[in-house]
Amino acid sequence: MKLKGAITVNASQEEVWRMFIDPTQFSKVMPGFEKARQLDDTHYEAILAVKVPFMTIRSKAKGTILEAQKPRHLVGELSGDPHSVSGSFRNRVTIDLVPINNKTKIVYTMEITMLGRLAGVGETVAGLIAHKFSKEFTDNVTKLFNKPNRR
Repeated sequence: MKLKGAITVNASQEEVWRMFIDPTQFSKVMPGFEKARQLDDTHYEAILAVKVPFMTIRSKAKGTILEAQKPRHLVGELSGDPHSVSGSFRNRVTIDLVPINNKTKIVYTMEITMLGRLAGVGETVAGLIAHKFSKEFTDNVTKLFNKPNRR
């Protein structure tokens, strides 16, 4: 499943880049992240809790920064296996940062793949979850960078 979106925030390209390149900061805007820990410059691990109808799916996940062209382009991938449901997931996120005066346009694409029983929750439910995930991501980024006294 592929989701695309764009938002413009009241922050410089460099400020947005610093937040997205740091997994512990990035985890604050990604829905479902309970915590993240950086392992090295391009790898991190995370604990996720994603709410689906009738249950919460907890997962341990590994993340990798695949491409980083400072301060404008970032590709990362998060993959993991849920604790309570058989299957696995992968979320590949591409982010482009476009400076516009003193603001930054964040253009993102999320490619979400689910396998096994996890995928069996049904395409309709998976689609609703993915769209909710995209909306929460957009809302979280907007709140973070558009706070009146964030600096």
